[in-house]
Amino acid sequence: MAIIRSIYSGISGLRTHQAFMDVIGNNIANVNTIGFKAGRITFEETFSMTLRSAQSPTERTGGVNPLQLGLGTSIGSIDTLFSQGTLETTDQVTDLAIQGDGFFILSDGVTQYYTRSGALQFDAAGALVNPNNGLRVQGVLATAQGVLPVGNPIRDIILPFGKKAPAKSTTSVSFTGNLNAGEKTKATILETKSIYAVERAGKIDPGSNSNVQGLIASSSAGIVTRIEGVTENATTVTVSDGLDRSGDGVITDADSFVFTFVGVNTASDVDFHSLQDLVDGINSVFAAGSVANPTGAEAYAVNPTGLQTLNAAIQTDGSIQFTRYNTNLCTEGSGLGLTSTNSNLQRSLESANDTTLAPASPSATDQFSHIAEDDDFLENFRDFDGVSLGLQIGDQILIDGHVGGIAISNTYQTFDITSGTENYSQLKERIRKTLDITSEDGGVTISPEGYLLLKGDGGTSNEISSVNIRCTDRTYFNNIFDSTPNNWVETQAAKDVLGAASSTVYDSLGQKHVLTLTFTKDSKTVNKWFFELSVNEPAEISGGKTGYISFNADGSLSTFIHDGAATTVSFSPKTGAIDPVSVTIEPGTVGRFEGITQLGAFTSLVASDQNGYGLGKLDSISIDNEGKITGTYTNGVSQFMGQLSIAVFNNPGGLTRGSDNTFYESANSGTPIVGYAGTSIPSIINPGALEQSNVELAQEFANMIVAQRGFQANARVVTVSDQFLTEIVNLKT
Repeated sequence: MAIIRSIYSGISGLRTHQAFMDVIGNNIANVNTIGFKAGRITFEETFSMTLRSAQSPTERTGGVNPLQLGLGTSIGSIDTLFSQGTLETTDQVTDLAIQGDGFFILSDGVTQYYTRSGALQFDAAGALVNPNNGLRVQGVLATAQGVLPVGNPIRDIILPFGKKAPAKSTTSVSFTGNLNAGEKTKATILETKSIYAVERAGKIDPGSNSNVQGLIASSSAGIVTRIEGVTENATTVTVSDGLDRSGDGVITDADSFVFTFVGVNTASDVDFHSLQDLVDGINSVFAAGSVANPTGAEAYAVNPTGLQTLNAAIQTDGSIQFTRYNTNLCTEGSGLGLTSTNSNLQRSLESANDTTLAPASPSATDQFSHIAEDDDFLENFRDFDGVSLGLQIGDQILIDGHVGGIAISNTYQTFDITSGTENYSQLKERIRKTLDITSEDGGVTISPEGYLLLKGDGGTSNEISSVNIRCTDRTYFNNIFDSTPNNWVETQAAKDVLGAASSTVYDSLGQKHVLTLTFTKDSKTVNKWFFELSVNEPAEISGGKTGYISFNADGSLSTFIHDGAATTVSFSPKTGAIDPVSVTIEPGTVGRFEGITQLGAFTSLVASDQNGYGLGKLDSISIDNEGKITGTYTNGVSQFMGQLSIAVFNNPGGLTRGSDNTFYESANSGTPIVGYAGTSIPSIINPGALEQSNVELAQEFANMIVAQRGFQANARVVTVSDQFLTEIVNLKT
């Protein structure tokens, strides 16, 4: 009956919409299921009854369409939608989410399963599993050397937690940082006591004409007077020869001559700067025929006959000797008189005063000495008390000492006095050569106070010590120059400019050693530093210990060279490990700045890397975007341990759903293509994240309304069809 057909159509509609609701219900139920992929249902029309077939057009009439009556609906398909789900960060290292196509591969040892759910964990055996069902994650394990085998089949990912990583001996250490370009090394500075030389006549010896200020004067009684407080244009020396020039019968200031100290001597007979100036002035004004009278009084002839009355001369011992002439012309009871407004100068001159009238032996002042200068003869040297150092022709001076802790041994160690004209400058140069002082800052000089100063080359490698300059039987000379304590005073100690960095290195047994690289700036060569390598005891350096590093003018690395043609530093670990341990020092690239540089005004060095390590146990793992598993050991070593495999299908919609959010291969899914994320498969793995369900609740609720209305309408078809049948049944009554 035709009415029954509509009932069956309505029932088919009820059945399909019930299935529609089942799909919706399943999607909504799994809205929070990790890696869940939503389902989608489609309907199709079932059989159709043909009431009239189609007719083709004729020459007289057009064509006629077929006349068919549908018999209801059925389920066309239930599809799985593999759209990307939202990623949620969990920070759990074994939580993994695939972004893009592909599935994690799971296995029970017989069958392979596929899932998008990446909530994985390691079990007690170290296997990476899906904790919901115990299925093991598949991938490829690396060799013990951390190499991924090529062509190996996939297998269970099982990591050997507790595995030991054998120690590896260090073979290279990299250093980086900066050495101070500006800081200078300090040199040893030694000084003696003050050294003086006899004040001699300017026409006899060099080194005379010294400023009166600063001279010392020693008397025959051993009293030493230091000439200090002499003032320009104020200090005077008054000289009287006992001659009554004014004719009044009395010796007064008008009969004397006054000589004034000046800063720079002029042509005036009555100005003086040095003792030689004073002597020359006296000889001029007291010469025969002189009429000068510097007191400002009326000028008188020296004497009625115009004869000389006084002569002065500087002697070889540094004293001024006065000789009087024609004393019969002098006033009885008068004589040579020397006075000065400076008490020190007065004291040093007054021993020459003579009040006798008759001619007598020449009189002399104290012996004068000046601070020794370069051109002073060694024979004229005196000490701080004016005592001669006693050097004579035939003497030999021996120069000895240590430089950098090593005793001097060269051809410059002796200095002979053969002519008596050997001077201070020659001795200083011989001392410099003996001590091998070569830098511009170093040398042998005389201080303004008369100290002999030795300034060596900078750094402790050039430290000067135990200086001993002696001459046999010359006690006073030796009291200044030999190595007796307090003869040489160290006013500055040698000091290096240093830079150092240390690195922990390992031997083949994994034992730690501290390798230290120390740089010492070369004081003689610019842009050059010496280096020395050391290692903590009981280990001992056996080769390549020392060398040097140099830099270009822009501060970049130029050379790094071990002494003795070594290319590495070697040390004996003395722990039973392989001996020696050879380590290459990596200071950077020549001409570049990434390693050690020489710039600025600071030193800061670090050991940036070394490639050895001790024994370690597998402590933790990490997984990257390609699914590579890296193990970290307790010794800090990281090693590649394996890689997760990813499977893709030509038709992922053809996969068969299994339990626990898994899929398995079907006849229409195609064979899985197995590869690695980020390489053979264009997907990435996000560690520490999970892919959420791709169910869209808004869409599902909309679908639910559609399903409800569809079901309701089909139920109405059944109800109305039933009413039709009721009316038909009631026709017989």
